[in-house]
Amino acid sequence: MSIDHADVEAMVERVNSVAIPAHFGGSFRAEFDAWVFADTGAEIRNFLRVVDDRLFLTRAQRASTEESLQFSSPLLEDMEKFLTYLFCSSLRGDKGLPMLLVVSIPVTIDKAAPGFEVTDSGDRWYELHHSSDGVVRTGNRTELVEFSHYVNLSPEEIRQSALDPEGKPHFMVATWS
Repeated sequence: MSIDHADVEAMVERVNSVAIPAHFGGSFRAEFDAWVFADTGAEIRNFLRVVDDRLFLTRAQRASTEESLQFSSPLLEDMEKFLTYLFCSSLRGDKGLPMLLVVSIPVTIDKAAPGFEVTDSGDRWYELHHSSDGVVRTGNRTELVEFSHYVNLSPEEIRQSALDPEGKPHFMVATWS
């Protein structure tokens, strides 16, 4: 199955409903051959690319041109959920709301959702596996554990719950000040 440029563009437009208010509006930038979500001033730049029918989200900071992998999946819907959660979390900070949590801190690989397992790929990232499907997601250990807890939600459920002051009904919030 091939990932179509138009489908990615449509997904980016949906994600922009939370990315733009969080000051991370995304658009395709030919010079990077990627959809770029950059904060105001471009201090933080997130690059979304399609490589070999797989979506890759990387991040670079202005002080560095080196990109680090945040998340990768062959499924467009996975990327939409990941980006929605990412930008909703940022938007919560802008609104002065408590940090959104899906599991208690510290986030460790043993806290993956039931049926999921996070393994070290032997490279610089980790892999998320589910016992009933062959989809392998890669990325940061903490973000994969978190993703395992909201992968079964729709982007709209993520958005609604993440933007609720208390993270209800699907998430919880940090209780410290």
